[in-house]
Amino acid sequence: MKTLLIKLVTLTAILTIAAPSCKKFDEANINPNSAENVSSNYILTYVLTETSKLYYNLGAEGSKISGLLQYTQIGTNENAATVNNYGWSHDSWDTYYAILRNINIIHTNAIRDNNKLFEGISLVMRSFVFGMLTDLYGDIPYSEALKASGGTYFPKYDKQVDVYTGILKDLSAANDLLSNLDATKDAIDAGADVIYAGSGAKWRLFANSLRMRYAMRLYNKRSEMSAAGVDIVSEFNNAAGAAFTSVGDEATMSYLGATADNSAPGGPLNSSNPLYLIKPAATLVNKLRALGDPRLQRWVNPVLYKWDANVTADSNATMTNIYGESYTVKYRKATTTGVDTSLYVGLPVGLATVDALVFNKGGDGASYNPERNPYISYLHSRYRLNSDPYVKVKLMTFAEVSFLMAEAALKGGFTVSGSADQYYRNGIQASMDRYGVTGNAAGFDFNTYYNNPDVDYAGASDKLARIMEQKWIAGWLSIEPWFDWRRTGYPDLQTGPVAQFGPKLPIRSIYPSPNLDKAYLVNYQAAVSRLESTIYVPVGQSADHSYSRMWLLQGTNKPW
Repeated sequence: MKTLLIKLVTLTAILTIAAPSCKKFDEANINPNSAENVSSNYILTYVLTETSKLYYNLGAEGSKISGLLQYTQIGTNENAATVNNYGWSHDSWDTYYAILRNINIIHTNAIRDNNKLFEGISLVMRSFVFGMLTDLYGDIPYSEALKASGGTYFPKYDKQVDVYTGILKDLSAANDLLSNLDATKDAIDAGADVIYAGSGAKWRLFANSLRMRYAMRLYNKRSEMSAAGVDIVSEFNNAAGAAFTSVGDEATMSYLGATADNSAPGGPLNSSNPLYLIKPAATLVNKLRALGDPRLQRWVNPVLYKWDANVTADSNATMTNIYGESYTVKYRKATTTGVDTSLYVGLPVGLATVDALVFNKGGDGASYNPERNPYISYLHSRYRLNSDPYVKVKLMTFAEVSFLMAEAALKGGFTVSGSADQYYRNGIQASMDRYGVTGNAAGFDFNTYYNNPDVDYAGASDKLARIMEQKWIAGWLSIEPWFDWRRTGYPDLQTGPVAQFGPKLPIRSIYPSPNLDKAYLVNYQAAVSRLESTIYVPVGQSADHSYSRMWLLQGTNKPW
């Protein structure tokens, strides 16, 4: 992934030179070292790697969304208000639209060259990036976006219903294109495609899996989508027959770990200091502990110091987890009440910084580096490496598709062959396969795990809550569980004591700071006027707030 080179080449591709009318003068001014027409293969690598990194970073360890979903918390005051207390501010979407400009180049080239594979991929990636934008913000520049070359400098913000309609239309078109490829002309350089190595069949599965994601995301708005000419149930049904069927189908990208540009964000190439301030959240750790879930030991390290009422003096012990990884843990006698004596301890959500710094220290009056309280677990050391087989970008997984099928089977009205129970079970199994549990976790038996009354589907009193809880676990460090929580209210995540606007969780990202140009402001203010303020938006503040409802949530009574 020579991404830096690709950025330069792509920039060259974007810059066009107006050709004079004199042909000889035109020929004399051709610079062979500055190409105007760049192969879509080069641009594709840029699009896939930049989209993947952008998507990962949204939910990565220590991000504001990983804090909202209570996967992680921040243990010191660095960025703690944003992550732990939901003190969100204006975001930027420049990177999204930079990627989209390059997708447009691929799409234009594909139509010119009659290459259905490139055209299909461009539609999938355009849907994915525009989908991220509208999921995060609400109404966005869409139909008039990317048209500055034609004089449209201040595009309108399209209504969400129109954006989602366009996304589903593009994904359906991508399915048709990718179903009818000609191997002799519809080809790309396998090395340029860091997701599927040029496999049109795999890209078709991804397109349809995304259609399922968006059809279910719009389920609560199906009446309004129907009025716009889109049958959400039919969209889901049509896509489900050609979606992921195994972990091997997933849309993922590995970090190479060779340079900062292609390394995981927490590794030494991107983080000069190990990110020990990022703690696993108690919400997730306690749930995994209660279920005896082996994924806990893939994601979290044991504490350095463990409270134990049964020891008489400090002593070091070597413990080996179920994957054969060994750690030295100091056992200390628990002399005070209220300490967590578990081997894996998460940081409770939304604590004030002064409380987070001393959490679980008990009677230990010693001073420690504020990032390294030894009585709280760190994230697993793999999240401080440049690359690791279990730290990768997951644009969409087979587990997600399985849980979507389980939800469809539960709701009824969909054409689903198979039971909700089986699809739900498949989703859990797929997640464990993705993290190398099967065959690697000593003493672990999946059937025993599944038969736990807090896991088993059949015995659940609220079956949708059961599906969404396991989908939340499987979605570790992904943003998708936020969107699922918004439309279902599950899992029932609670804020901590110092949530900035609480007591509920935020439901949207705030638009980038508005440009002061009058033409821009008109479009921005029109979009803001369509947001619905809630009781958590302070009186007198703009509706462009993280607690305002976008169209997707208006009238649904979800998530609160």
